[in-house]
Amino acid sequence: MGVSVFPVQSEGEAAMGDDQPGEAIVSPGPACPLGLAWGERLQRRSQAIAALQLDQPRSIPAWDEAAQVAARFLGVPLAVVTVANGSAEQIHAAVGLSSLGVGNPLSQHRQLPLSSGLGVYILDSEQPLVVPDTAENPVLAQSELVGTYGIRAYCGVPLMTAQGICLGALAVMDVRPRRFSGQDLGFLAMAARWGMSEYERQSATARAVLAPPGPAGPVGLETIVDRVRLNLLTQLTQELRSPLTTVLGMSTMLSREIYGPLTPKQREYTDIVHRSSQTLMTLVDELIDLNPTEAERAELVPTAVDIEALGQQVVAALTPLAEKHVQTLTLTVEPGETHWILDQRVVKQILYHLMVSMMQGAGDNSTLRVHACRRGQGLALGLWLSNPWLGEGLPTKVVEILHASAAPFAPGKIPRPLLGLLLSQHLAQRHGGQIKVQGSGDSNRLEVLLPMLDAAATRPDASRDAEAGATR
Repeated sequence: MGVSVFPVQSEGEAAMGDDQPGEAIVSPGPACPLGLAWGERLQRRSQAIAALQLDQPRSIPAWDEAAQVAARFLGVPLAVVTVANGSAEQIHAAVGLSSLGVGNPLSQHRQLPLSSGLGVYILDSEQPLVVPDTAENPVLAQSELVGTYGIRAYCGVPLMTAQGICLGALAVMDVRPRRFSGQDLGFLAMAARWGMSEYERQSATARAVLAPPGPAGPVGLETIVDRVRLNLLTQLTQELRSPLTTVLGMSTMLSREIYGPLTPKQREYTDIVHRSSQTLMTLVDELIDLNPTEAERAELVPTAVDIEALGQQVVAALTPLAEKHVQTLTLTVEPGETHWILDQRVVKQILYHLMVSMMQGAGDNSTLRVHACRRGQGLALGLWLSNPWLGEGLPTKVVEILHASAAPFAPGKIPRPLLGLLLSQHLAQRHGGQIKVQGSGDSNRLEVLLPMLDAAATRPDASRDAEAGATR
């Protein structure tokens, strides 16, 4: 493709102003970090574009927001998000195209021949392209973007899918020369990652909502409504990541004092915002991972599960909630009984919802204890509360609900925070197990009994997946 340009000004140079062009480092030939031929990369890109329904130029809200934030933060008049589809660079989000002239072709047609723009160099190298002054580069000066529309400064980053496929670019432009700092480039890359991940999540949610019923046959209207409601709740949870990603990214930059030193009070507030954002992001990721519609849709998947690692992952996710109520979570595992063949997703949901329900029914300064051990050939999970004033045992409401669950009753009689008990009971039964109250009086505890699954169908490397998730 000819040339790759990667000039980035230093922080010292940034203080000199934006009117002087920086020097460019020019590479004479194309780069291919993936080691794939251009034709193969083109095929992978075409398949990804079709799967994400990006065949035609259309407005995408997440990308519109990414372009707007990038233009506003970097103080540039133009920003675009493009996808390279065939021989054209299609514009799916744009800010400031009208400033290039009323009725200009780029604004009307929302696309540009791939060979006429600068995004082709990003596709070729899959690296950022930063050009302080296009007029000083004889190759770039011949492009239509420069010759026809007068673009003098360009800063673009790859638009990468979760599978590492470069679809296009997020770029900011100016009609006068200007330099871009390393912080500018870093912010642009963060905006591109956020915009792409949000669109992929929204696309996945839309496919789930529109998916036809499974092979079990027709279902009732009430069941369909419940499925739609759950999918919508999942989508809303996923969309929480949008503002959280922005807040987390900005608080990170502020805490690193990229834009100047902070006073002690500003540092205190910034650290609070940063920690809170991290906690919220962890909880949102857990909620998405614990999507009940996914568990209902899939068959049981035998997995080599490290119950201690999985339990610690759930404890870590719920610790912020426990701290709000001055509660403590503890997990113990019987020595030598760490690895089991189970459905990892189902067991994680059981633990998560049971612990949340128990915490909701507990008072302040309570300790929720979880103990894993062997019962015959299966895994037993014991849960109970201890309180310095109330002793050990289960909340009365929890015991009543579990005893009444065998008989039909109106769902409105169950407090909303304790609905997780019923979901956990249903999931345990799907796994071939049960949940029961062990003991009586003030020393009772809740016990989950789960049989091991067929080891012959165990998914390879799943144990390492669980351990990696636990350290997330």
